[in-house]
Amino acid sequence: MLNRRQLRIKVLEVVYAYDKSSEKDLEFQIKYFLKSNQNFYKLYITCFSLLNELLFFSKNLHSKNQNKYLINEKDFSLGRFCNNQILNKIFESDWLNQKINDFEIDYWSNYSELIFSVWKDIIDSEISLKYFKITSSSFESDQSYLINIYRKSIAPNKKLYEFFEDKEISWINDLPLVNSLVLSSIKNMKKNSKKFLFMKDIYKNKEDADFGVHLIKKVIENKSFLEDEISKVTLNWDNDRIAQIDLLLLQMCLAEFLYFKSIPVKVSINEYLEIAKEYSSKKSNVFINGILDKLSKNYIKQGTLKKNKRGLQ
Repeated sequence: MLNRRQLRIKVLEVVYAYDKSSEKDLEFQIKYFLKSNQNFYKLYITCFSLLNELLFFSKNLHSKNQNKYLINEKDFSLGRFCNNQILNKIFESDWLNQKINDFEIDYWSNYSELIFSVWKDIIDSEISLKYFKITSSSFESDQSYLINIYRKSIAPNKKLYEFFEDKEISWINDLPLVNSLVLSSIKNMKKNSKKFLFMKDIYKNKEDADFGVHLIKKVIENKSFLEDEISKVTLNWDNDRIAQIDLLLLQMCLAEFLYFKSIPVKVSINEYLEIAKEYSSKKSNVFINGILDKLSKNYIKQGTLKKNKRGLQ
């Protein structure tokens, strides 16, 4: 599911685009944000469609090898991959196949070289070599293998990374979280489960579903006010001299201070400091922390913060 940090990153992208746009169209940006969230879920389904394609590829290859006059050790090993219990649960999921159709995910037939590249990384890895030597199959060994091969061979594949980068502009930012969610789904599969358990919702709850849109509106609709508030504690800095990403992160965090009653101040500060580490300069973290600390202390002193019981924790 999309967590709050990923939603904040997507809001940052939207507010940045709004500032750069000559047409200040709030509704357009909100539609873009919601589409980006849908694309996040599409990436999750796409990663499972890739696993399906790899299993399909291996089964075709195994079938061809069985008709060969001479069969080598690697040919026999393919059967182990083809019979992986977790992969077959994923492959047999009617729900997943319906989602693949709904999202019109039909990339792989046009990217045979990419599939072969990923497959070669898998089959030549030490993880696979050890797995293929196991004489007795078990649910636990199949699950452990798929987790390790996804983490160490599939997720880091450079050509796959470039493919995702080309397909959707937001996918590269989404990919780390999506990969962790795919791994989580595999880890959560139980031996006695008849079906593979996929993540079936984009958001954890309605509150998270509304959070991003509400934050976009509050930042954009109150932009002048938020900038003025920041100026009060940056007397030696014109806002024009503050890096744009830093200024947007400050505005977003300030909006959470003032307009989100259930989010504790410390939670907001910590979240934006973490985002700054990834999306801004090395010095930005210290600068942003100093400004937010001053603002929060001023608001607490003035009694400006209207937090509910949860927001005061």
